[in-house]
Amino acid sequence: MRTLAIATALALGFGSVALAQMKSPSPPAASTDAAAEAKFKSADKNNNGALDGAELEAHRAVMAQVDTDKDGKISRTEFLAGTKAGHIK
Repeated sequence: MRTLAIATALALGFGSVALAQMKSPSPPAASTDAAAEAKFKSADKNNNGALDGAELEAHRAVMAQVDTDKDGKISRTEFLAGTKAGHIK
């Protein structure tokens, strides 16, 4: 009985270690978000909170994926989501 208890404890201990090692570290979201915010601010030349008109030229190729509300503009929220999804680099 004692051997079974020890074996169970060891198995649970090693299982926890294996699970902890399997988790991949997540990228630092704050720095990624800050970089995306800065990129959006730079692209939004008229500071109206959306990319429209000539501001869209650099992002035409990804409009279908990024312009989720299909209004022909890329809002700040859409831009940040598009960056997070990897559509905007």
